[in-house]
Amino acid sequence: MFETGFLGTRALWFMDVVTLWFGVLPLLLGAAIYLAMRKRYELHRIFQVLLFLLTLVMVVVFEVGVRFSGGFLAYAEHSSVPFGALTTLLAVHILIAVAAVGAWAWLLIDSWRRYRERGEVPASHKGYGQLVYAGMTVTSVLGVLIYLLLFVF
Repeated sequence: MFETGFLGTRALWFMDVVTLWFGVLPLLLGAAIYLAMRKRYELHRIFQVLLFLLTLVMVVVFEVGVRFSGGFLAYAEHSSVPFGALTTLLAVHILIAVAAVGAWAWLLIDSWRRYRERGEVPASHKGYGQLVYAGMTVTSVLGVLIYLLLFVF
């Protein structure tokens, strides 16, 4: 987990894995949405739950890895990007990520509960899903950007 990564940067292996996950997550979420558009609702539900759970696993891997490898300050020391810019970007990333993951969890739970009770998801499901998709996409883009600023530049 703490060996040199495979993406050819200064990052450790776990950081490359997590960054790769979040780099492809918007595409995977798009595939899950496509399933819903094709009325493959059961596959959509399964795919969404799997993506959510894998995302939580990646967040745990990331958090544990960062804590045991010196933390954000240790990474920021080796970047040529000003510390203030990095911390501001990180703060924005964290705020959006917490909101997006929280909204995603709520959408999964609320939709499943309503589907079990009424046999259909609420009419607002699509709109909330679009917000979650946007939030997770922004989270992913900012995470990859932070990776690049910390380990490439």
